[in-house]
Amino acid sequence: MNERFVLADIPGLIEGASEGAGLGTRFLGHVERTAVLIHLVDGTQDDVAGAWRTVRGELDAYGEGLTDKAEILAMTKVDAMDPEMRAEQAARLEAVAGRKPLLVSAVSGEGVTELLRVALIDIREARAVVAAESAPPEAWRP
Repeated sequence: MNERFVLADIPGLIEGASEGAGLGTRFLGHVERTAVLIHLVDGTQDDVAGAWRTVRGELDAYGEGLTDKAEILAMTKVDAMDPEMRAEQAARLEAVAGRKPLLVSAVSGEGVTELLRVALIDIREARAVVAAESAPPEAWRP
């Protein structure tokens, strides 16, 4: 079975984006059209929790239902970290986000298939909700 979905890379979401800083509101406008968010956090940066908080804060400040969308959390660049650093950064991210991040590396391919599988499941669920909401009501029968 072949199923298709579109991925949109929304880079450049910086602090103040919801107020128009940088290209923020243009990026956030594209995010409105998505069914599911895949939130990639660079695991090699010093403050993974702060990076996650910044983006979530901008989504919340922008509104338009963005914080209600399904979000898949993934920590990237795991190929550049030793096992101890991976565990520490993942724990920091989990503590702030309230869920365990997927571990992903674009370089080695680690975790990419799992990420896409999770995305497809969430997209199917989002599509089912939209279909149910837009379906005409059944005719009343005695």
